[in-house]
Amino acid sequence: MNDMVEFEHTPRGFTIKTGHPLLGDIHGDFDKVSPDRRQGTARALLVSAALDCFCGSLNAALLARDVQYHRIVGTGRAERVERDGLSFVSKVTLDVRVDVDDKDRETLEHCLKIVKHCLITRSLMEGMEVEVHAERA
Repeated sequence: MNDMVEFEHTPRGFTIKTGHPLLGDIHGDFDKVSPDRRQGTARALLVSAALDCFCGSLNAALLARDVQYHRIVGTGRAERVERDGLSFVSKVTLDVRVDVDDKDRETLEHCLKIVKHCLITRSLMEGMEVEVHAERA
């Protein structure tokens, strides 16, 4: 699978070409949302990525132990702070609930301990190097 994501921003909106067979392209149409309500898309995508990764890892751990859960539901939030006139995401909070039968309660508890962090949440916690290449088209 291709991990390359393409982002195009125009005065009318944006398109994220995920290259992923499940996600396809994500479109943001500025004609449908007023300018005062357009902020926060990056934070929403960041939290969505963390939720998808954590819930997917939990799914894999449960299925590897033959637990047929009913559903995993999660919510998340990115907190923002201002320092020196710049905004930073200071904390990402995920709240996840898993609907399993009583007989699978202990297995779920075990899985929650081993899937404490997934690739995305672990990376956010540890920090990462970011390299930016920008040039004129």
